[in-house]
Amino acid sequence: MLKTALLLLLAASICPAEVALTPSSSLLIDPGEPGPVQKAAHDLARDLEAVFGKPVRVVHSPAEASPVTIAIAFEHNLPRTVERPSGWETFDVKLVASPWPDSPVRHALVLTGSDVRGTIYAIYHVSRQLLHVDPFYWWTDNLPARRDRVVIPASFGGRQGPPTFRYRGWFLNDEDLLTAWRPGRSGETGIALDVWERVFEAILRLNGDMVVAGTFLFPDEPQMKAATARGLILSQHHMEPLGLNVYRWPEGKPFTLDLLTEAWRCAVRQFDPQAEVIWTVGLRGRYDNPFWMDATGGKPTPEAQGRVIRAAIERQMALVRENRQEAAPDFIMNTWMEGTRLVRSGALKIPEGVHLVWADDGAGNIMDGGNIGKDNGVYYHTAVIGGNASTYTERVPVARIRSELSRAARAGGTHYLLLNTSDILPVSMTTRAVMEAGWNIRPWQAEKYDATYLAAWSRQQFGPRAGPLVARYYDAYFAAPSRYATRDKLEMGDYLYQQIGRDLLLRILRGPRTSGKVVEGDASTEQQLKRLGITYEQYLSGLERGCAEAEGRWARAAQIAAQAAPLVPVNRRAFFDGHILAQLSVQRNSNLFLGAVAAAAEPGIANQQRLDRLAGAIRHNEAVLAALNEAGYGRWQGFFTRGDWFVNVPVTLALARIAVKHLEGQPLTAEDQKTATLADSFITENSSKWYTRIKAYQGSRRVEFCRP
Repeated sequence: MLKTALLLLLAASICPAEVALTPSSSLLIDPGEPGPVQKAAHDLARDLEAVFGKPVRVVHSPAEASPVTIAIAFEHNLPRTVERPSGWETFDVKLVASPWPDSPVRHALVLTGSDVRGTIYAIYHVSRQLLHVDPFYWWTDNLPARRDRVVIPASFGGRQGPPTFRYRGWFLNDEDLLTAWRPGRSGETGIALDVWERVFEAILRLNGDMVVAGTFLFPDEPQMKAATARGLILSQHHMEPLGLNVYRWPEGKPFTLDLLTEAWRCAVRQFDPQAEVIWTVGLRGRYDNPFWMDATGGKPTPEAQGRVIRAAIERQMALVRENRQEAAPDFIMNTWMEGTRLVRSGALKIPEGVHLVWADDGAGNIMDGGNIGKDNGVYYHTAVIGGNASTYTERVPVARIRSELSRAARAGGTHYLLLNTSDILPVSMTTRAVMEAGWNIRPWQAEKYDATYLAAWSRQQFGPRAGPLVARYYDAYFAAPSRYATRDKLEMGDYLYQQIGRDLLLRILRGPRTSGKVVEGDASTEQQLKRLGITYEQYLSGLERGCAEAEGRWARAAQIAAQAAPLVPVNRRAFFDGHILAQLSVQRNSNLFLGAVAAAAEPGIANQQRLDRLAGAIRHNEAVLAALNEAGYGRWQGFFTRGDWFVNVPVTLALARIAVKHLEGQPLTAEDQKTATLADSFITENSSKWYTRIKAYQGSRRVEFCRP
């Protein structure tokens, strides 16, 4: 009997019924752990303070630790009873009793990984799953609930990894909103470095591992070094192979393969020797054009295009191998635009050792034509400027994310997943969805998992009472947009409403034209109509009908949002107003604006009727601008309006007012003419000119050329 009692007492001392973290707990990390792990540990300490309302002690040896401690143990302090996992970016979280016999620690929650990033993911796993810290907390303003103690369930932890997609990260593309909202210092970065730190933190909290840190970069810019210090891998987007900043190509220098080779060599040498790099190879022109638009000799045949691009890729691979101390460099080739066509037709043969990456259409539909295969990758978008995409609002249905990424995974196309997030804030919900699917696709392969994800997100962001209604709202929201009249199944994004609106307003102002390209890089409106066999009048009628039908769907989404609003907790109303109500207003009023402009553009109607319809269009676009202002709540004030350089609602609004002046017989001022010319440039010119503002911090720096 006595023996049994002693055994029970011993068992209780080793495995108590409950282990809990409290403000008196400690966080153990040895000073010798790698820098990126130290940074993640700092974030965990901050998360603990947010939960407890006071800081926990951060200690550097087991002898200093509390009876209950969190131990980060990659290179140091790993208890003998814990085996470090093996493999790529795998982590393990384990509650251990008496991990160091000579220390005061009775229970340690041990966090370790197979590598640096695996260990980082273990740290953020505790924040996310135990402390309930939103991995997007800084972007969603969703702080964890205060608690006096956090119970560690006996079942908590375990091993996770390796990830489904080997590489997973973001491309901050067309970053006009972030640049104007929090600009960096001249000569350093376009976006302030403290914001870049929040970007890198969010990627890692979502178990990502790489970043393309903006558009048109030099490889030695400060944010690149900061990303490396965080433990992230650097990559490049499709128009900057090997990190060559073609936007800064010197004027007067011919765009030849030989000069490009010298420039690529310099770019490779500009990367930090300690940085991990995934090397993008391929060939495009200076402003995201096909290469032949910047070269001489006219447009080559598809076969010749393929030969030139392949020759460029082979040179690029050789340059990396000659100038970097990497045992096995990782190369990817992004099939954006003409690359997709050339690969699918067989005109471009990708060299061995290059992983083919298939792009989507900007709206989440991967353009591989069923050709994606083993060791391929995906270039995906939740936001982007141009075409049918959105920059202010959520655009890609979660059901499409589930379907397309699951399809890629089933085909083995899981080597690389680069997500174009543009300015991040407007697309936080779908960006998190893509990153979760990239880490572990298995739950996403269930037919209705998109509904499960939306339910969880809505509950976490807007509370248990509003959550079910918000999930229903998202379903209605993604089903609501109108379809573009000249393209099958092409939902309208917030960019396209303004582009088509400007085109129609200029036609009202100047009469029919034969040039404007409503979708940048595509055929003119007239060419599209001819291809589809419809008249301009039928085009206008289709726009009006599509917008009218969509208004019913937007009204339904608005009704659900209104039902959810009073159920949202007070501390989440600002985010609800900004992410739900403001985005809804932008989309709904953009749709009503375009319908009214299309009605005003009808040939043969009375002048007063045209004026009345334009007055309605102006009202609705004023509402769009008001919603963008409202979306910038609190510290986000001005986020959507200070740097609205690519979509530019104010220009469209000004153009509508100028059209009214014209119809009323008022003379147009020089300023009016200037505004009309600016509006026309959005349709007829390449949008890359706006990078003069975004990249102003680069000053006069230009591409350099290095000989062997």
